[in-house]
Amino acid sequence: MAKRRPAEEFEIPFVALMDTMTNVVGVLIIVLVLVGIAVASAVKKIMSDLPPVTQEQLEELQKIMSAKKQIEDPKTLEEKIAALEQEQRKSNDELKSLDRTASDLALANIPDLEKKLADQKAERDKKREENQKLLAELDKLKATLDQTPVVAPAAGMVVRLPNPKPYPEKPNETRVIVAKEGVLFLRDKDFLDPIIARLEQRRSQLLYAKTPDPTPFVPLMEKLLGSKATAQTAWAAVGPLVGTFQMDALASGWKVLNDAGLEPNTTMIQALGNISLVLRKPLPDVATAVVAATKGEFKLWLAMDPSKDPLKPTIKAISEGKKIDFSWGSNSIKVDSDAKGVLRYFTELGEQEAFKKAGASKVIYDAAKIIEFLKSSAGTGGLPSTFSIEPTSKPGSTVIQLALTAKSGEPAAKLGETNSPYIRTLRDIKADPNGVAFFQVVTDAIPTYLKAREIADQVDVPATWDFRSDLNIVLNLPNFEIQRFAPAPKGRPSSTTTIAPPKRTLD
Repeated sequence: MAKRRPAEEFEIPFVALMDTMTNVVGVLIIVLVLVGIAVASAVKKIMSDLPPVTQEQLEELQKIMSAKKQIEDPKTLEEKIAALEQEQRKSNDELKSLDRTASDLALANIPDLEKKLADQKAERDKKREENQKLLAELDKLKATLDQTPVVAPAAGMVVRLPNPKPYPEKPNETRVIVAKEGVLFLRDKDFLDPIIARLEQRRSQLLYAKTPDPTPFVPLMEKLLGSKATAQTAWAAVGPLVGTFQMDALASGWKVLNDAGLEPNTTMIQALGNISLVLRKPLPDVATAVVAATKGEFKLWLAMDPSKDPLKPTIKAISEGKKIDFSWGSNSIKVDSDAKGVLRYFTELGEQEAFKKAGASKVIYDAAKIIEFLKSSAGTGGLPSTFSIEPTSKPGSTVIQLALTAKSGEPAAKLGETNSPYIRTLRDIKADPNGVAFFQVVTDAIPTYLKAREIADQVDVPATWDFRSDLNIVLNLPNFEIQRFAPAPKGRPSSTTTIAPPKRTLD
């Protein structure tokens, strides 16, 4: 049996040990370099995210923070809270990163990084302080949100869809004016008829005097004629006619004749005015046609022919040397072709019975006298107590307007009471075969209208409705034309296409 050889002991060479230590140190150096790069990037990022604050910005921020803040919208507060929470999480992550980095650097115990480690700790402390401020602001916003009152939505409103039905051919409408507080009633005919009846009894007292006061007409005449002197000259001819024709037409017609050197007088202008009423043409246009006829031009006069049959004209004018053969219907007359002969024909034509009758039936009333009467107790007697009345006349208008202002009405709470004024009014409307309740609703009174309309439907009253802007009502006083004291507006050009307004229907 062979003898076992004793085991040999080997020692690690010193060179191999040095190689191993060198490799370890190299790895550590690489790790430290990577850590240093990461730290530098983190410091750069933090510094770039924190812009410098000037003294002015700091003072402005302090003013904003010290000022009392208004209650913000809950949705806006929630968005701010979410943003702050996200920023807080981000800040916490950065703090954790800074703590880990500082720990790694401490373990590395590298002298040349101690200064960087101190700077990093200071930055971490600053970031932690900012994070605490964010948490305080977050708590403040949450408290504000908790104190913000919750706005409840408005109660729902049930509105029925309309079911259009035919409207009466001759409706007798009763306005039911609906305000937020209640309703008012107004039937225009019942309101105006007593006023018109009282005015009819005093028609003769509402006319212009035989020698009217020129003062109210001076501004209009000066505007149309150019000077006060010319207006004074014209007044002698047109003044006596203010009770029959509008002053702007009289002054303009006088000017056309005067500019042509025809020396117009009251008789001439009245005759041309009568002709304008029969032809339904403006008096200045008739005067212009007459001036042209004095010069042998009849086109304008012939164009005023009222006949609708071109083969059977009412107006004819044929020049026959020194004579002109004028015809109106079957009546024909020859006159001298000079200006005097032509003017004599038109003056005599305007004084014929048919033309004089047209002028006699046209009456223009003194607006001042009508307004004075309507403001008196005799003029407003019987006026409903729910309205106050203010008669007015506006320049450019030929009618007196009655401005009604609501004083009182039926309260909304009492609409449904037995035998209330509203119920009685509805019964009167229903009893009329042509009766219609016309609801005029102020825009903020929809709930009151729905209540009033529900009662009307229960009584089965024909009704329709529309919006109005306020409670003020303006009614025109018919059958009493007044001077307009302003030039008549120019007529709109005729159009072959006429669009009719939508017809009113019951709903």
